Amino acid sequence: MNIELPREAMQFVEGLVASGEYDSANEAVVDGVRLLMGRQQLRSDIQKGIAELDAGLGINGDEVFADLDQRPQS
Repeated sequence: MNIELPREAMQFVEGLVASGEYDSANEAVVDGVRLLMGRQQLRSDIQKGIAELDAGLGINGDEVFADLDQRPQS
């Protein structure tokens, strides 16, 4: 797969490589794609949580905080 990045994005990637943060442009772009994948998963998890709350499957926040207050501090 060949991808053309906008000039600003390419300069950003080149800067990451030049700074030594990444060994190659490919490595930087792969890391960026992984971040996007994580963001998609987070969005999915949030939507699932919202659906559970809408279905009445949530936990009362006061009960959660009360339980946390009862736990021993370490």
